[in-house]
Amino acid sequence: MNKKILVIGGTGMLGFPVAKQLKHDRFEVDILTTNPQKAEERLGTGYNFIQGDVRDRAGLHKILPNYDGLHINLNSGSYKELHTIEVEGSRNIAESLPGSGVKKITLISGLGVKLDNIHIPFIKAKLEVENVIKETGLPYTIFNCTHFMESIPLYIRNGKAMIIGKQQHKIHWLSAVDYAWMVSQAFENKESDFKNYEVTGPEALTMKEAFELYVEKKDPGIKVTRVSLGMLGFIARVSFNSKLKFLVDLMGYFDSTPEHYDPNHAPHILGKAETTLQDWLDQGQQ
Repeated sequence: MNKKILVIGGTGMLGFPVAKQLKHDRFEVDILTTNPQKAEERLGTGYNFIQGDVRDRAGLHKILPNYDGLHINLNSGSYKELHTIEVEGSRNIAESLPGSGVKKITLISGLGVKLDNIHIPFIKAKLEVENVIKETGLPYTIFNCTHFMESIPLYIRNGKAMIIGKQQHKIHWLSAVDYAWMVSQAFENKESDFKNYEVTGPEALTMKEAFELYVEKKDPGIKVTRVSLGMLGFIARVSFNSKLKFLVDLMGYFDSTPEHYDPNHAPHILGKAETTLQDWLDQGQQ
């Protein structure tokens, strides 16, 4: 019998490719969502959408016994969401696991989520999530991912591709398809159990280089421009915009911190990401 996997956060930009890959690889796949009807309208038929919320521990107690594995792909746009959805949500998941029958958990995290960076609030929260999953005692695979190619369109507004800050560091851009394939492999490969994997793409480009390549392919009329962190930070403060404040802090971290990973820590067990940004664009991804 095929393993049955619940994808938590499977309606998002990075979670849905995982659900698609798992289904392609003949897993039974359900997607947890607060609104199954809306999710089906957006993502299409062919998936079993389960109504649930990671903030509802009692609901999770009823749902989780039905699955062999979990993939957790939660995301936040503010510090409040980071706490209530990712940190508390992960705790609720963990506390609902005893007696459930779940045998493996996979989790997305960030490349910079390390003890060296614990002084940064959002990284401290991500480390907390990782530790909650590790403390379940169940086999896990945690994917510490760099920037995704799929995030590039999010920076385009009103005919402009906005680089927030200087962002002069090179980034090994990662395709969600490569990441999703690795997640699927992790559910079949016991050698990946109890491991963190630093996951990066095959080539390094600055944000400016990546945005220019994207614009050249998708719409040469879009102008690549910059906006200062200081200006956005001022707007966030005077407007009390919590989501903008979170974005400014995140981009400030990326602006000041080069991508750092151990090249010898590449996930050879699960394969390597091979999709370049040009490949991704040629395949019509966005």
